[in-house]
Amino acid sequence: MFVMDYTNWTAVVTGSSSGMGMQFARTLAARGANLVLVARDKKKLDALAAELRAAHGVTVDVMPADLSSADALRKLSAALASRVPQVDLLVNDAGFGSNGDVAETSQDVLESELAVNVVAVAELTRAVLPAMLAQDRGVIINVASLAAYTSRPRHTIYSASKSFVLAFTQAVWGETIRTGVRITALCPGPVNTGFFAVSKTTPPGAMMDPQVPVNAALTAIDRRRPSVIVASPIMRIYTRIMRMLPTRMAIRLSK
Repeated sequence: MFVMDYTNWTAVVTGSSSGMGMQFARTLAARGANLVLVARDKKKLDALAAELRAAHGVTVDVMPADLSSADALRKLSAALASRVPQVDLLVNDAGFGSNGDVAETSQDVLESELAVNVVAVAELTRAVLPAMLAQDRGVIINVASLAAYTSRPRHTIYSASKSFVLAFTQAVWGETIRTGVRITALCPGPVNTGFFAVSKTTPPGAMMDPQVPVNAALTAIDRRRPSVIVASPIMRIYTRIMRMLPTRMAIRLSK
């Protein structure tokens, strides 16, 4: 099987201070990529950068940014678009989920969740694509979720935002299929990260180690797949059944 060589590539990973973002950074550094780490917590980014430099001898830059801020996103987007050397690989991992009825959700939470989960993914993808296409080389991994395949009451904004990430990524895959740019949407089931603590919810089943979806995403890139589901057989069957049911029944069962 073809395997991508990331030696001396420049890889940008958002949400890299914890969870899957941190695991993407560690895995890519181990495969020879230089890193640009993006997240809100500078102390955590600095600690990870020091770890990766010492362990793998790669170059690691830190770019603290709150992607829920339109101004911060514009500045990051402009910085990545003008970066020399160019961005060879982008992982849009930053994201979070809220819990509760839309009618009870504050405007601030709604705007922040859509800004991070939707706007940042689309904008950063747009920012790096022109240079990738010009060089006829590049990789983009957008982290969606198994929730992208369902409409979940009380997780409305999250599931809808991840549906956007999935559809957006697959469409860009279609736009770039005849080029050297590869893009995939990663759709994992429950992963052992801080997601469920932040969203104040209980995971719907056993959680997988972050390395599992990271490996799956990189394999999907090798195979040039537009998306990849990473979940237990039970979760896969559940998702398939929910997609086959009449919409009203599926929504009621997904509560």
